Amino acid sequence: MNPAFAYIYDELCSERRLEKDVSLLETELSRRGIEGRIVRLAMFRQPKDVVFELMRGPVKNLVFVGNDLTLQKMMPFLPDVDVTFGYISLSPPSALAQHLGIPFGAAGVDAVAARLVETLDVGKINDRYFFTEVVAPEMRASLDIEGRYRLQPAEGGAIAIRNLAGTSGKGCSHPQDGKLEAFIQARVEPKGIAFWKKSALSESHIFFTHGTLSSEKAIELFVDGQSIRGNSFSLSVLPRKIRMITGKQKGWEVNSASLVRKGIS
Repeated sequence: MNPAFAYIYDELCSERRLEKDVSLLETELSRRGIEGRIVRLAMFRQPKDVVFELMRGPVKNLVFVGNDLTLQKMMPFLPDVDVTFGYISLSPPSALAQHLGIPFGAAGVDAVAARLVETLDVGKINDRYFFTEVVAPEMRASLDIEGRYRLQPAEGGAIAIRNLAGTSGKGCSHPQDGKLEAFIQARVEPKGIAFWKKSALSESHIFFTHGTLSSEKAIELFVDGQSIRGNSFSLSVLPRKIRMITGKQKGWEVNSASLVRKGIS
């Protein structure tokens, strides 16, 4: 057993449908010499308590095994932990693994063993960290950008503030540029007599380092897919805040290369 590695299994890893996948994963970890202590999450154990318990030992690399929700529910406290994190997805959805360049299933062990570590930005909303995005689906929210101007989507629109990527898996912002990326959606109705046509969404985006999302009435936001409510939310980015093991084909690098090819960047 390698004391520098520890693995936190989500509850879903105990499901019968994943028995073979877990077995293949553990066999590969052993073959590569990076098998370590395994801790399983359960309803009566708080994820934060599990992580901080492991940090009292010699662990240098903490790998989460499960799906994207496994990593997202850890994010509110992970940036305060001085350790390198990894992630292996055994069950869909796995968009986050794709953005990090981590192959699905036991093949992800190759990335963990290679230990290509990137130091990534983390977003902050009030006193809570986020890794992927904050979404305000209600049109009455407005976004103040660095005290310079205010943006508000028209009726039927929405606001998303990304650090890495949308939870849908579409698009990938750069988590090492020291900025957040705001996407403002507005619904556009078709022109002319075309009652059979559906309205479309136009989208604009802007980069910023801090701002405020607010509404006269309480609104619901989704932070890394988790629901919160309130009237006013401060937003900021913490550059190079978290260390993560990534693969070679990271989503933000692929996206940047695509933009260069198209002459956009």
